[in-house]
Amino acid sequence: MTETDESSPLIKSDSGTTKTNGTDAIQNDTVDSPLAIVPLGATAVKNKTEEKEKFAFGRLTRRNKLVIILLSMANFFTGCGYSLLAPFFPQEAEYKGVSTTVTGLIFSLFQLVIFISSPLYGNFLTRIGPKFLFVSGILVGGSCSILFGILDKSPSGLPFIIICFACRSVEALGLSALITSSLAIISNEFPKHVATVFGFLETSNGIGLMAGPAIGGFLYEAGGYGLPFFVIGGAVLATGMLMFFILPVPHDGNFERKGSLLKLLMSPIVWFSSIGILASSIAIVYLDPIFANYLEKFNLSTSTIGLIFVIAPGLYGLTSPLWGYISDRTGYNPPMIILGNLMCGIAFLLIGPAPFLSFLPVKLWVIIIGLVITGTFFGATVVPSMKCLLIGALEVGFEDNLDTYGVVSGLFVSVFSIGSFISPMMAGVLVDEIGFRNGAVVVSGINFCVMILSSIFFTLRWYRRPSLADDVYVRYDSIVPQAMTDERVEISFSAEFSKTKDSHP
Repeated sequence: MTETDESSPLIKSDSGTTKTNGTDAIQNDTVDSPLAIVPLGATAVKNKTEEKEKFAFGRLTRRNKLVIILLSMANFFTGCGYSLLAPFFPQEAEYKGVSTTVTGLIFSLFQLVIFISSPLYGNFLTRIGPKFLFVSGILVGGSCSILFGILDKSPSGLPFIIICFACRSVEALGLSALITSSLAIISNEFPKHVATVFGFLETSNGIGLMAGPAIGGFLYEAGGYGLPFFVIGGAVLATGMLMFFILPVPHDGNFERKGSLLKLLMSPIVWFSSIGILASSIAIVYLDPIFANYLEKFNLSTSTIGLIFVIAPGLYGLTSPLWGYISDRTGYNPPMIILGNLMCGIAFLLIGPAPFLSFLPVKLWVIIIGLVITGTFFGATVVPSMKCLLIGALEVGFEDNLDTYGVVSGLFVSVFSIGSFISPMMAGVLVDEIGFRNGAVVVSGINFCVMILSSIFFTLRWYRRPSLADDVYVRYDSIVPQAMTDERVEISFSAEFSKTKDSHP
């Protein structure tokens, strides 16, 4: 029989004192944390009639409101900073003697740097400090954005390319620090509403990504190459200074580390959640480098094509809070992930449309329906995946604290970024080799395969859970919905369960 550490804050009695010795000391205790691990030999009792706490902005403390507002502002401006160069930078790069391929690498490098750096930031989050990492990340990003605005003064050719790569890489390091720390901060500040708050941040970032090209194009026409970077970079720096003075320091204090990224990867649910994130990120980014050329056959104006590009990310930004709310309120995270991959697969059959679906005409309205489905259901996979990663971390022995949130958020950002990095390159190869319509079928197939694998895994996981065969059982409000529990659910472990298996509800 394993005894819990006396310093563990996870199991507390009604009087608030920590229970550490055996099952007798833990009987009828409550598990305070929504991410709590129930130790071996313990019995945790959960009342079915206990209502889940609803998320309402008006009911939040002043501190919580401040955190949401400031993080949303930061995500909006960084989204603008990332996307504002899309309308004019390719032409400017061409003037400097840069090929289209190298220009694409300048864009793709951003995601590659985030993929590499975000797990490192997450691993050392509590040592660096989440607030320091967040503020320094946004200040570095804003500074690099301003520096990018003077690159038109650089010599053409190789010097211009080297400076672009260097500036873009450092900017990506700053953004990676910002995203990783912000996800850890919301997990720490809103443990019962991780998905809901994450949805709000994704909405802010999505609006920034949509507004960035429009703002960039307008400022470029008004003041030339440097003005977009000076304005947005200045806004990002101002936001960073504001964060430094008024962003509260996270509650969590110092503690001994209990896990690492390699340990996190020992969890099966982490792997299957990650491949769901990867497939969805491939889908949402795939069209960026190839879609405009395909739409030329419909004789559309540049502004109309720009509006079509906004459909999927715009709907993702609008629906992310809804998916987060559903995740927090119902807890049906695995079905949401499966649904998201399924609908993304169907959507890309329409976006082609698939050659073997001969009854579908190659019409703009069919493609738009596919984009609407993609934008609407993309969040169904991405938003609840964050909570599933947290569940996986706890199942392999991580503590419920800020250090865990840092490692998990680093992995989440890294997986999403590698999908965003490989997808544009994959799109170019597929279109060159098999054409746009067949390439869309490949993306559809990836999402269908992930959906099938996830369905098998989560179904087996659901059937294993009543057997309590694992040494550690995680009680997580969002993964064990109240509809699946009896009036009172007893959770037993190890040898104790083997004695009472027949009478277990």
